[in-house]
Amino acid sequence: MDSIFEIFKHKIQNNEKLTPKMQAILSASLELFAEKGYSNTSTKDIARLANVAEGTIFKHFGSKENLLYASILPILSKSLEVLIPAELQKNKENMADLSFHHFLHHVLPDRIDFAGNNMKIWKIFLTEYQYQESMRDNLLTLIPGALFQEINQLLDLFKQKQEIVDWPNEEIIRLIISTVAGFVVAKSMGLSSNADANVETDHLILFLEKGLQP
Repeated sequence: MDSIFEIFKHKIQNNEKLTPKMQAILSASLELFAEKGYSNTSTKDIARLANVAEGTIFKHFGSKENLLYASILPILSKSLEVLIPAELQKNKENMADLSFHHFLHHVLPDRIDFAGNNMKIWKIFLTEYQYQESMRDNLLTLIPGALFQEINQLLDLFKQKQEIVDWPNEEIIRLIISTVAGFVVAKSMGLSSNADANVETDHLILFLEKGLQP
């Protein structure tokens, strides 16, 4: 089940600030964007599934792009809140004492499961980020500034300990994200040779550790 997807659908249906037609439009948008992709979904498709007139969509949301922001962005924003465990964010001493090895083992397994359980939402985000250049700035606002700060502090700490290479943080982040994202997508496609998911995750972590060694 796509956990955040289902949770947000439930919130839409129980949001008293939304009219029944707005609820129907947002729910239909989520379903169609996940099934067909943003670019392949028309406002006519949304109106048909929501059982409303197409003009009602423009009346309440203005454009299909605004509808994407209203339906998908809150879900992605909620997703990104849990990229770094709360116990690490609250306890700076724990973060300072972490090695890169333990950080990866502490963070990646749950985040890989989380991403795998929300592939519908991440599929929409990745597709639109890649092909809709006009949306990139808006989509990037999803990532909290505090999250960037926390990650940069951790990477600087690991560099000081000589546990990772002294490359620009942006490059290290890009390499980690692309590796983990490829791993999650491959697993979602059934490209897995090991029945034990924990073993595969351990291999991924070892791959990142070896690749980023000084």
